Amino acid sequence: MQPALAFIPQGEVIDAFEILQETMPPEADPAIDYFEDTYIGRQCRHYRRTPRFPVSMWNVYDRVDEDLPRTNNSLEGWHNHMQANITSFHPNIWKFLEVLKMEQALTSIAINQMIAEDPAPPKRKRYQDSTATIATIVEDFENHHVLDFLRGVAHNL
Repeated sequence: MQPALAFIPQGEVIDAFEILQETMPPEADPAIDYFEDTYIGRQCRHYRRTPRFPVSMWNVYDRVDEDLPRTNNSLEGWHNHMQANITSFHPNIWKFLEVLKMEQALTSIAINQMIAEDPAPPKRKRYQDSTATIATIVEDFENHHVLDFLRGVAHNL
């Protein structure tokens, strides 16, 4: 359920982590310690240390609420597409410019399709379903106990 903490409102992530931490078995201590050090910040006497990755960097609660992508998968896809078109490890400047021109042409086509309101290809059904379910759970955050909320989100990730 640790990944589901990304769907908790930012101000409540630490409290939710502490509740989740209490329910975890002792075998999970290494994973809990790593998560706390890296994403939450280790508890010291009267404060928490600064985590390597602050909550604001990895929290997606607001993105789900605004129906924005939660991952950078589209960027990864674009990068793979560019890499496939370059076809060499050390391209010369002319090959690189040729690939950029081709990418510009594809971008122009995509812009024209958006202007013409040509619908984008639909997501796979299972991703649509899980995204809709997670959005419904996140919308109803206030009406759930933290552990039930985390369990619901984790089940649909």
